[in-house]
Amino acid sequence: MRRLMLVVLFLSIVFAPFSAGAQSSLHLKSASVDIWPEYDQPAVLVIYHLTLAEGTPLPAVLTIHVPSRAEVSAVAFQDNNGSLLNAQYDRTVQGSWATLAITTDSLLVQVEYYDALDKTGTQRHIVFEWTGDYSSDSFEVNFLEPTGAFDVNLNPGPQSSSQGQEGLINDHIVAGSLSAGQDYTLTIDYKRLTDTLGIAGLPVQPASTPVAASTGQQSAVGVLPWVLGGLGILLIFAGVFGFVMWRRGSKVKRVRRHRTAAAAAGDLQDEDLIYCQQCGKRAETGDIFCRTCGTRLRHITEE
Repeated sequence: MRRLMLVVLFLSIVFAPFSAGAQSSLHLKSASVDIWPEYDQPAVLVIYHLTLAEGTPLPAVLTIHVPSRAEVSAVAFQDNNGSLLNAQYDRTVQGSWATLAITTDSLLVQVEYYDALDKTGTQRHIVFEWTGDYSSDSFEVNFLEPTGAFDVNLNPGPQSSSQGQEGLINDHIVAGSLSAGQDYTLTIDYKRLTDTLGIAGLPVQPASTPVAASTGQQSAVGVLPWVLGGLGILLIFAGVFGFVMWRRGSKVKRVRRHRTAAAAAGDLQDEDLIYCQQCGKRAETGDIFCRTCGTRLRHITEE
């Protein structure tokens, strides 16, 4: 048993430098962190922009710690054209932290996740922690103040503030270089009187800018008066035509009623009387067909 323990101790001593070298072989040229609270979700959006040192063998496996309660939304690397491609990663949870083992084919890696926001009334409180997984030649944090934020307090404080994403105020903090295992903590406090998301308060922009009609094209606004004018003229003609036809029909009816009344009073002469050429039955004034046999009256045909 004692000999076995000595063998295990000897192997651990021999291979310890190799495992430590594998862990510390990766080095970050730069690490930039964006913190956007209440931007597009009622939470804290955290974005890592990590750049591996020049000469890092690719593909490489990058191990990053994020809060275990965080919702990872994107893990990607940047190709030669500057486009972000989804990267394969494994997530392992241990306590309050989750480990992301990211396989990257590029020196540029981006990680996005949403962390919970501590809210009490109008007060907001954020604690960001960098666990020092790798050494970095430069480390910086950009805090995007949400719309309507006031009494903003960052510890450590920002070196500068400027207009950032979507015109919001961006507080820039430069932490300098960090060694492997060196933690970095940033606490943020601010107040808001509304829960409206920052992206919801932005002005709406048109999807496309209207352009002038080109040759051979007509604007609907320019054509509309002509269409309405044409419809008005058609309605006038239709009204006049209907009125004329109504007058003619009324006149015919009056003549027929007059002749019928005259025949009943005996004012019409014998030659004015109409008889059916088929059965000889006398017809009434205005009749087209014989009321007895149904034959079409001759004088109507001749007319």
